[in-house]
Amino acid sequence: MMSTSEALEYLGAATALLLTYKAVSFISVYLKPSRLHLYNPSGNSWALVTGSTNGIGEGFAHALCAKNFNVLLHGRNQQKLSTLKSTLEKQYPGVQIKTAIADAFNIDADISSIAETCKTLPGPLTLLINNVGGAPLSPSFGTLAEVDATYVDKMINLNSRFPTQLTRALLPLLSESSASLIMSTCSITGFRGLPYLSVYSSTKAFNYALHQSLSSELAAESSGVQALAIVIANVVSGGNKTTEGMFTCTGLQMAEFSLQRVGCGQIAVFGWWRHAVQWWCMSLLPEWVTEKVLIHVMKERRLEEQKGE
Repeated sequence: MMSTSEALEYLGAATALLLTYKAVSFISVYLKPSRLHLYNPSGNSWALVTGSTNGIGEGFAHALCAKNFNVLLHGRNQQKLSTLKSTLEKQYPGVQIKTAIADAFNIDADISSIAETCKTLPGPLTLLINNVGGAPLSPSFGTLAEVDATYVDKMINLNSRFPTQLTRALLPLLSESSASLIMSTCSITGFRGLPYLSVYSSTKAFNYALHQSLSSELAAESSGVQALAIVIANVVSGGNKTTEGMFTCTGLQMAEFSLQRVGCGQIAVFGWWRHAVQWWCMSLLPEWVTEKVLIHVMKERRLEEQKGE
């Protein structure tokens, strides 16, 4: 019979092997070269970036132009769209820039006009960046009892209904290309809901579940359309004025990190390796500790917002 010491040795070796495998798998995701170029083989492909006028969306617009993609900018403010278009045209004279306006807060957002614009682009639409979203309504940090019905509906429209309807409308067009990609930004709050962000967290959980289902659906149909969810934690943006730190980056950095993950072999991945490490460290904590920390942090943010009013 195997002795206790031998059994422990085998167990230790198996554990070490498993941990080594997980470490190598994690590292390899962030070392693989991006395969973004596959979606712009001739240099005339188009990318649609939703919510493009600030934060991560604006970062995606700059990063894609720098990689020679033509870009269709979506937003709800024509002046901001025009300003960004002018900036990009000056900075990247070799690419084409167009705009599409639709209010994602509105249940009747004109999805069909965006789809029609995409159909008339002078080149194939091969990349959809589902970035629109956030918690831009006041209060940013409020209890469910404090917000009204309009607030709830607008948050659901912005974060869930609009990207779902837009993706549905554009799937036939994306399928016309031999290779195309739907990249969706998914907040870490979709994994673990936060106090004072109950509606926002719920809509992000919906987005993540939709992405998982759609990714499997596309594979089942042997579609040329790929889907990649980018999981995001703390990022400086128009709605998040937090100071940069060890686990905080700018919108442009987040966009560049995300585009580097294209072709990583995952259905969903943290765009930035530091966010992945942060989440892993949190997962090691007992649930009651995590709960206590999150409540403290969110109460502080809520208090800061109230002081600024």
